[in-house]
Amino acid sequence: MTAPPLTLQWGRERYTLKYDEEDMRDTTLGQFKEVCREVTGVPSTRMKLIFSGATMKDDSSPLASYGIYPGATVKLIGRKEDAEKSAPVTAQDREENALIHKIDDIANHTTDVLSSRMQAYLADAQLYIDQFLSGSLDGLNDGALSEIKSTERKKLDDAYMFINETLMQSLLKIDGIECPPEAEKARQRRRQAVKLLQSWMDQMDRKKESVKQAELTISI
Repeated sequence: MTAPPLTLQWGRERYTLKYDEEDMRDTTLGQFKEVCREVTGVPSTRMKLIFSGATMKDDSSPLASYGIYPGATVKLIGRKEDAEKSAPVTAQDREENALIHKIDDIANHTTDVLSSRMQAYLADAQLYIDQFLSGSLDGLNDGALSEIKSTERKKLDDAYMFINETLMQSLLKIDGIECPPEAEKARQRRRQAVKLLQSWMDQMDRKKESVKQAELTISI
Protein backbone atom coordinates (compact mmCIF):
# COMPACT_ATOMS: atom_id res chain seq x y z
CA MET A 1 0.00 0.00 0.00
CA THR A 2 1.35 3.37 -1.01
CA ALA A 3 1.26 5.78 1.92
CA PRO A 4 -0.66 9.02 1.36
CA PRO A 5 1.67 12.01 1.04
CA LEU A 6 2.57 14.33 3.88
CA THR A 7 1.22 17.86 3.38
CA LEU A 8 3.36 20.89 4.18
CA GLN A 9 1.25 24.03 4.61
CA TRP A 10 2.98 27.39 4.40
CA GLY A 11 0.52 30.24 4.43
CA ARG A 12 -1.67 29.72 1.40
CA GLU A 13 0.85 27.36 -0.18
CA ARG A 14 0.54 23.60 0.20
CA TYR A 15 3.13 21.02 -0.85
CA THR A 16 2.83 17.24 -0.95
CA LEU A 17 5.87 15.28 0.25
CA LYS A 18 6.25 11.52 -0.06
CA TYR A 19 6.97 10.13 3.42
CA ASP A 20 5.91 6.66 4.57
CA GLU A 21 5.99 5.29 8.13
CA GLU A 22 9.59 4.12 7.78
CA ASP A 23 10.62 7.58 6.59
CA MET A 24 8.90 9.06 9.66
CA ARG A 25 11.05 6.88 11.91
CA ASP A 26 14.30 7.51 10.03
CA THR A 27 14.01 11.25 9.26
CA THR A 28 14.93 13.71 12.00
CA LEU A 29 13.27 17.08 12.38
CA GLY A 30 16.52 18.74 11.32
CA GLN A 31 16.63 16.73 8.10
CA PHE A 32 12.98 17.49 7.43
CA LYS A 33 13.65 21.21 7.88
CA GLU A 34 16.22 21.02 5.10
CA VAL A 35 13.61 19.49 2.81
CA CYS A 36 11.21 22.28 3.76
CA ARG A 37 13.93 24.83 3.01
CA GLU A 38 14.46 23.38 -0.46
CA VAL A 39 10.72 23.42 -1.17
CA THR A 40 9.82 26.87 0.20
CA GLY A 41 13.08 28.83 0.26
CA VAL A 42 12.60 29.65 3.94
CA PRO A 43 15.92 29.27 5.82
CA SER A 44 15.78 26.37 8.27
CA THR A 45 17.06 28.65 11.04
CA ARG A 46 14.11 31.01 10.50
CA MET A 47 11.30 28.50 10.25
CA LYS A 48 8.93 27.06 12.82
CA LEU A 49 7.18 23.74 12.19
CA ILE A 50 3.90 22.99 13.92
CA PHE A 51 1.97 19.75 14.10
CA SER A 52 -1.31 19.23 15.91
CA GLY A 53 -1.00 22.65 17.52
CA ALA A 54 2.45 22.03 19.02
CA THR A 55 5.79 23.46 17.89
CA MET A 56 8.43 20.85 17.09
CA LYS A 57 11.73 21.91 18.63
CA ASP A 58 14.23 19.03 18.93
CA ASP A 59 16.01 18.77 15.56
CA SER A 60 17.58 15.44 16.55
CA SER A 61 14.23 13.69 17.15
CA PRO A 62 12.57 11.64 14.37
CA LEU A 63 9.30 12.86 12.90
CA ALA A 64 7.51 9.81 14.31
CA SER A 65 8.27 10.97 17.86
CA TYR A 66 6.01 13.98 17.24
CA GLY A 67 3.12 11.74 16.24
CA ILE A 68 3.34 12.63 12.55
CA TYR A 69 1.87 9.99 10.24
CA PRO A 70 1.49 9.58 6.44
CA GLY A 71 -1.28 11.86 5.23
CA ALA A 72 -0.84 14.35 8.08
CA THR A 73 -0.46 18.12 7.64
CA VAL A 74 2.52 20.02 9.05
CA LYS A 75 2.34 23.81 9.18
CA LEU A 76 5.39 25.96 8.47
CA ILE A 77 5.78 29.51 9.73
CA GLY A 78 8.64 31.61 8.40
CA ARG A 79 9.74 34.06 5.73
CA LYS A 80 12.16 33.87 2.83
CA GLU A 81 15.23 36.04 2.59
CA ASP A 82 14.60 39.77 2.23
CA ALA A 83 12.75 40.67 -0.96
CA GLU A 84 15.54 42.92 -2.19
CA LYS A 85 17.84 39.91 -2.40
CA SER A 86 15.46 38.12 -4.73
CA ALA A 87 15.32 38.49 -8.48
CA PRO A 88 12.42 40.59 -9.79
CA VAL A 89 9.27 38.64 -10.68
CA THR A 90 8.44 38.84 -14.38
CA ALA A 91 5.03 38.56 -16.04
CA GLN A 92 6.07 35.13 -17.26
CA ASP A 93 6.93 34.09 -13.70
CA ARG A 94 3.53 35.25 -12.47
CA GLU A 95 1.75 33.31 -15.20
CA GLU A 96 3.72 30.17 -14.43
CA ASN A 97 3.09 30.54 -10.69
CA ALA A 98 -0.63 30.84 -11.43
CA LEU A 99 -0.50 27.57 -13.35
CA ILE A 100 1.36 25.89 -10.50
CA HIS A 101 -1.21 27.15 -7.99
CA LYS A 102 -4.02 25.81 -10.14
CA ILE A 103 -2.37 22.38 -10.37
CA ASP A 104 -1.63 22.31 -6.65
CA ASP A 105 -5.20 23.30 -5.79
CA ILE A 106 -6.59 20.34 -7.72
CA ALA A 107 -4.05 17.88 -6.29
CA ASN A 108 -4.48 19.15 -2.72
CA HIS A 109 -8.28 19.08 -2.93
CA THR A 110 -8.15 15.52 -4.25
CA THR A 111 -5.83 14.52 -1.42
CA ASP A 112 -8.15 16.07 1.17
CA VAL A 113 -11.20 14.28 -0.24
CA LEU A 114 -9.69 10.87 -0.94
CA SER A 115 -6.85 10.22 1.50
CA SER A 116 -8.94 8.69 4.30
CA ARG A 117 -11.42 7.13 1.87
CA MET A 118 -8.65 5.29 0.04
CA GLN A 119 -7.16 3.93 3.25
CA ALA A 120 -10.61 2.77 4.33
CA TYR A 121 -11.27 1.09 0.98
CA LEU A 122 -7.97 -0.77 0.96
CA ALA A 123 -8.48 -1.94 4.54
CA ASP A 124 -12.10 -2.99 3.93
CA ALA A 125 -11.18 -4.84 0.74
CA GLN A 126 -8.50 -6.82 2.56
CA LEU A 127 -10.94 -7.59 5.37
CA TYR A 128 -13.43 -8.80 2.77
CA ILE A 129 -10.82 -11.14 1.31
CA ASP A 130 -9.57 -12.36 4.67
CA GLN A 131 -12.88 -12.86 6.47
CA PHE A 132 -15.72 -13.18 4.03
CA LEU A 133 -13.91 -15.28 1.46
CA SER A 134 -11.59 -17.37 3.63
CA GLY A 135 -14.25 -19.21 5.58
CA SER A 136 -13.59 -17.44 8.88
CA LEU A 137 -17.35 -16.94 9.29
CA ASP A 138 -18.25 -20.59 8.86
CA GLY A 139 -20.46 -20.47 11.95
CA LEU A 140 -23.15 -18.65 9.96
CA ASN A 141 -25.64 -20.42 7.73
CA ASP A 142 -25.32 -20.03 3.98
CA GLY A 143 -28.14 -17.49 3.71
CA ALA A 144 -26.77 -15.18 6.39
CA LEU A 145 -23.22 -15.44 5.07
CA SER A 146 -24.36 -14.77 1.51
CA GLU A 147 -26.26 -11.68 2.66
CA ILE A 148 -23.24 -10.33 4.54
CA LYS A 149 -21.02 -10.98 1.56
CA SER A 150 -23.43 -9.21 -0.81
CA THR A 151 -23.73 -6.18 1.50
CA GLU A 152 -19.97 -5.82 1.99
CA ARG A 153 -19.30 -6.30 -1.74
CA LYS A 154 -21.70 -3.47 -2.58
CA LYS A 155 -19.98 -1.19 -0.05
CA LEU A 156 -16.65 -1.92 -1.73
CA ASP A 157 -18.06 -1.31 -5.21
CA ASP A 158 -19.64 2.00 -4.18
CA ALA A 159 -16.43 3.18 -2.50
CA TYR A 160 -14.33 2.18 -5.52
CA MET A 161 -16.70 3.96 -7.90
CA PHE A 162 -16.57 7.22 -5.93
CA ILE A 163 -12.79 7.20 -5.56
CA ASN A 164 -12.14 6.19 -9.17
CA GLU A 165 -14.50 8.84 -10.56
CA THR A 166 -12.99 11.53 -8.34
CA LEU A 167 -9.47 10.60 -9.45
CA MET A 168 -10.52 10.56 -13.10
CA GLN A 169 -12.14 13.99 -12.82
CA SER A 170 -9.02 15.41 -11.16
CA LEU A 171 -6.75 13.91 -13.81
CA LEU A 172 -8.91 15.41 -16.56
CA LYS A 173 -8.79 18.83 -14.89
CA ILE A 174 -5.01 18.71 -14.55
CA ASP A 175 -4.60 17.42 -18.10
CA GLY A 176 -6.71 20.35 -19.30
CA ILE A 177 -4.28 22.90 -17.86
CA GLU A 178 -2.14 24.09 -20.76
CA CYS A 179 1.46 24.81 -19.83
CA PRO A 180 3.56 26.53 -22.51
CA PRO A 181 6.93 24.93 -23.37
CA GLU A 182 8.85 27.63 -21.48
CA ALA A 183 6.91 27.00 -18.25
CA GLU A 184 9.08 24.05 -17.28
CA LYS A 185 8.35 24.27 -13.55
CA ALA A 186 4.62 24.17 -14.17
CA ARG A 187 5.01 21.30 -16.64
CA GLN A 188 7.05 19.38 -14.09
CA ARG A 189 4.47 20.05 -11.35
CA ARG A 190 1.74 18.80 -13.68
CA ARG A 191 3.69 15.61 -14.38
CA GLN A 192 4.19 15.03 -10.66
CA ALA A 193 0.50 15.55 -9.90
CA VAL A 194 -0.56 13.19 -12.70
CA LYS A 195 1.94 10.58 -11.56
CA LEU A 196 0.66 10.75 -7.97
CA LEU A 197 -3.03 10.48 -8.88
CA GLN A 198 -2.35 7.75 -11.43
CA SER A 199 -0.45 5.74 -8.81
CA TRP A 200 -3.50 5.95 -6.54
CA MET A 201 -5.74 4.77 -9.37
CA ASP A 202 -3.38 1.86 -10.10
CA GLN A 203 -3.38 0.94 -6.43
CA MET A 204 -7.17 0.89 -6.33
CA ASP A 205 -7.32 -1.24 -9.48
CA ARG A 206 -4.85 -3.76 -8.06
CA LYS A 207 -6.89 -4.17 -4.88
CA LYS A 208 -10.11 -4.49 -6.86
CA GLU A 209 -8.48 -7.20 -8.96
CA SER A 210 -7.34 -8.97 -5.78
CA VAL A 211 -10.94 -9.10 -4.58
CA LYS A 212 -12.06 -10.45 -7.95
CA GLN A 213 -9.37 -13.15 -7.97
CA ALA A 214 -10.20 -14.15 -4.40
CA GLU A 215 -13.85 -14.62 -5.37
CA LEU A 216 -12.77 -16.91 -8.18
CA THR A 217 -10.41 -19.04 -6.09
CA ILE A 218 -11.78 -19.04 -2.55
CA SER A 219 -15.13 -20.63 -1.84
CA ILE A 220 -17.47 -19.55 0.98
